[in-house]
Amino acid sequence: MSTFKALLSNVLLVLVLVMGAALFLGSRVLESRGKALATANETINTLQQTNEQQASQLATLQRDAAGLRKLLGTQNAALAELDQQQRKTADELQQALATPPAGRPDCAREPLPDAALRLLQPAPDRGANAGHQAATAAGAGAPLPGA
Repeated sequence: MSTFKALLSNVLLVLVLVMGAALFLGSRVLESRGKALATANETINTLQQTNEQQASQLATLQRDAAGLRKLLGTQNAALAELDQQQRKTADELQQALATPPAGRPDCAREPLPDAALRLLQPAPDRGANAGHQAATAAGAGAPLPGA
């Protein structure tokens, strides 16, 4: 029986050693998983903070965009009003320039008088300076052309 006891004690010793090794490896795995979980929690916290910051920035940008759209609408309305005023002023100025003052002839709508039409006709050939050449000065006492 003593061999049986010795065998049993050896089996128990091996069993205790295997269980000790399993517990040791289990604690190592548990420790590494704990570290991985801590890292994952840090990453989650960082991502949540980043998400909150981005949501805040997005809200700010949306408010800014709405304000800028409103400002753009106001500026467009003001620009349209200025354009209308400028067009009205240009039309009034054109009308004022096209209408002669009271008592003056309206040359755009009335025919020219006969005397004015004669002035617009080419001059007839009048003697010495018929070729439209400039007279040359011959000095003091020179006879005048046509004399």
